[in-house]
Amino acid sequence: MLFAGALGTQLIAAFEPQAGFWPLAALFGLGLLVLLAGGRARGWGLWLLLGAALGLAFSARTGAQFDALTAAYGGRTVRLTATVEDVQEGYTRSTVRARLRVSEVNGEPAAFCCQCDGLPLSRAGEQVEGWFSLEAPAPADRPGRYADEVAFLAGYERRFRRLGPGPGFRAWSARLQSRLSEALCQGLEGDEAGALAAMIVGDRTRISSELNSAYRAAGLSHVLVVSGMHVTILCGVALPGMDRRKWLEQGRLLAARLPGRMGRKLHRRLGVRLARLELAPPRPARGGFHPGMVWRERIAALWPVVLAALLTGITGFTPSVLRAGAAVCIGALGVWLMAPADPLTSLALGGLWMSAFNSYAVCDIGFELSFAAVAGTLAGAELVRRRAARHPAREEDAPRRSLPVRLAARAWDAFWEAGCITLCASAATFPVLVLRGLSTSPYALLSGVAVLWLVQPMMVLGIAAALAGLAPALGPVCRACAWGAAFLVRLLNGWARMVAGWPGAELAFDTGYAALVCLGLMGLCWLAFRWRVRARIWLPALLLAAGAGIGAGLVLNRDVVRVELIGGVRTPSVVLAQNDQTVVLYRGGSSGRSAVERWLARHGQEQATLLVDLRLDPARNSQPPAQRVVTPGRFEPYTDFQTARGGIRLDLLRTSGGVGVRVTVDRWQLGAVSGDFELAGTAQVDWLLASPSAPGAFRWEEMLALGHYDWMRPDAPPAPSRLWLRPGGGTKAR
Repeated sequence: MLFAGALGTQLIAAFEPQAGFWPLAALFGLGLLVLLAGGRARGWGLWLLLGAALGLAFSARTGAQFDALTAAYGGRTVRLTATVEDVQEGYTRSTVRARLRVSEVNGEPAAFCCQCDGLPLSRAGEQVEGWFSLEAPAPADRPGRYADEVAFLAGYERRFRRLGPGPGFRAWSARLQSRLSEALCQGLEGDEAGALAAMIVGDRTRISSELNSAYRAAGLSHVLVVSGMHVTILCGVALPGMDRRKWLEQGRLLAARLPGRMGRKLHRRLGVRLARLELAPPRPARGGFHPGMVWRERIAALWPVVLAALLTGITGFTPSVLRAGAAVCIGALGVWLMAPADPLTSLALGGLWMSAFNSYAVCDIGFELSFAAVAGTLAGAELVRRRAARHPAREEDAPRRSLPVRLAARAWDAFWEAGCITLCASAATFPVLVLRGLSTSPYALLSGVAVLWLVQPMMVLGIAAALAGLAPALGPVCRACAWGAAFLVRLLNGWARMVAGWPGAELAFDTGYAALVCLGLMGLCWLAFRWRVRARIWLPALLLAAGAGIGAGLVLNRDVVRVELIGGVRTPSVVLAQNDQTVVLYRGGSSGRSAVERWLARHGQEQATLLVDLRLDPARNSQPPAQRVVTPGRFEPYTDFQTARGGIRLDLLRTSGGVGVRVTVDRWQLGAVSGDFELAGTAQVDWLLASPSAPGAFRWEEMLALGHYDWMRPDAPPAPSRLWLRPGGGTKAR
């Protein structure tokens, strides 16, 4: 309850900064009601109130830090000295997209991160210097940016220099990530190399957009991002249990199957050692414990911490991996204190530890999916435990079954366990996906049961290949492990591509309606758990309710036009989406292109249906992918052009100094300008899609904007950035 209160407060403060009073008041009111209810619920209310107060303090502290950085450097062109932490393929051959950790600004010490989508060629782990223009992210984009500690969007200006290897653990881990990626992918090509590098060391530069879309459509996109699942697999497999009795028994069974004299001799020797272990007198205990065994367990618990810290550094300190690493550290602390923490306690304490330094960490989609998946996995494990507890009572008087029947029953138990855990994990992550506006796959459950078991052996083989590839003498070992990992990845890729071709592979929902559906489904799950309803009853009922809710949502969202401003404040692009048609009014900039591509990827689209480039000097190699591109800047002055996609109609006019667009959706009209666009008269529109260009050619009633511009009144209130238009119905802005 402490973490629930802190999490809710921080999410409200991040996503609803202007209207956060009433949600916060509702959260504190809920805590007071539970506190006043009395009985055992009083403790829950107290912890909920304490968590809300703690989350409010974390949010105030983090907000003050980012506000101070924005006031000091926002909108300025400065000389930065920074370390390149994360590198992705750029939009041109001479540039890369990179996250920079700044150490100096104009020669003075500083500490913040910025994202530069047009950095001259650099490598991860290098220290660079140059002049950059810094711009604060748009309000709608800030939670996700701030979650990655990105305080500014940086545009490269001039005087770039590479200063050599960067200092510190983060720079060292970035260089190690590049080395491990190269060692792992030597001898591999194409999608096998890209998927392996992403899953093992977090290097996503080799993944093609087609493969990324296929994994998303199959419900396996979380596999391509190193998260808590990968940390758990690494720490759990790399340190098997060191029970001597267990290993001696397993070795004796193996020796019994070896032919010849050597097998009999090994079998006898292991048996003698096992007998001596069983007949050995117990060591004297002090205070009820054997000191040697206690310290051996304590030392062994440190190794997973080392592995988690190494994997966290290699993958770039993403919030989901940090959360899992924190849980591993808490578990090790429990071993040292001889009071191991339960999974829920480790989960909550890990989240509190992370949000104490950056309250926006709870806004990271990987962080949220990781928490939800762990909670769903624990719920599925509890259902499996309950079913296993009922089996002995049913089988006491049952006659002994034949071998085929026993094998079939064992296979069914394994399938039921995997399906139950996967179903609960998928159900727990579904609210996160739809509430964050992401597309989801209806085949996620089937994919999890069918191929998710391949991830564990693939990770073990991939890690072995990456580490062996660092030593030339271990070349044969590296190639053998890489071949085995590539074979398993090939199976994963094949499944993802097959499922991506099935009908309805990706679905998107309106977030408001999705919230109601998710609350209803969670309420049904809670009632089934509270009333101990059998799975054979609640599972079909839950699937039926989910199907009805999803179907109704698709019907309600049909023909609705979503209008959204994305990108930077200086170059905001406009996305208009209706059903499967997406129109983009593109204003340029590396951050604008990156924002458009991220929007398309989040909504399960590889390219836009129509892209209108509003720049007067457009360059085709810097445009987002689209089926059709219209460039009014190349028209002759005072040329008009009309086009339509679905229920979206566009009227374009090119003047000598700019481009104007009038968008018509049913009975509404929206206006956008670029450059110095002037008309003899003024055109009336319902909504203005604002940008730095003065919109003197339009008169409007309402406005969408990402920030405040010079042509606005100084006392103008903040404008929304999103709009929903329902043909024949009403509007909703946010």
